[in-house]
Amino acid sequence: MIPKIIVWLVLLIAAINLAIGLWIPESPARTTVSSILLGLIVLLGVGYFIALRRSSK
Repeated sequence: MIPKIIVWLVLLIAAINLAIGLWIPESPARTTVSSILLGLIVLLGVGYFIALRRSSK
């Protein structure tokens, strides 16, 4: 159950990041928000692998 939720969160964050990239002009604020969202995706990816390892035991 948890890995499926993590996948949906990553997809949602990626879609938000794409929307920000398309509709907000280039600025330092956009770069900062985009970097934070990418960091969240990386952290969720780590959590995904941890959740998979726990669920396989």
